[in-house]
Amino acid sequence: MVPVLAQGELSNVHQSTTTPPEARYEIIQSQLAARWTFRLDRYNGEVMQLLLNKEKENVWEKVMVVDLPRIKAPIRPRFQIFTSGLAARHTFLLDTVTGKTWTLIFDSVPTREGEAEAPVFKPFM
Repeated sequence: MVPVLAQGELSNVHQSTTTPPEARYEIIQSQLAARWTFRLDRYNGEVMQLLLNKEKENVWEKVMVVDLPRIKAPIRPRFQIFTSGLAARHTFLLDTVTGKTWTLIFDSVPTREGEAEAPVFKPFM
């Protein structure tokens, strides 16, 4: 059910368009926070997260997906992201062909300076 808003009241619901069925890319944003905004390559499963760089500019930064299969010459959408309105930990990447599922966690990832905590999609057990 969509809430009825009084004049001047702001909606908490994010706006989006419908992704065309064969679209390669899709932007997904959790209702929890703009921090959880992702760009998904629906053909090969590559995920990017929207972040601010040092100059306070929006940039897409790659999110590690552990054991992501290499799709040779992808020709159609195959991957989907689901985000829950309850908690960021209920964010999942799904391979719609095989059913393989990854869950979003924070983990240590290699950086130029050593290691840092960052979001990572790990296979769901």
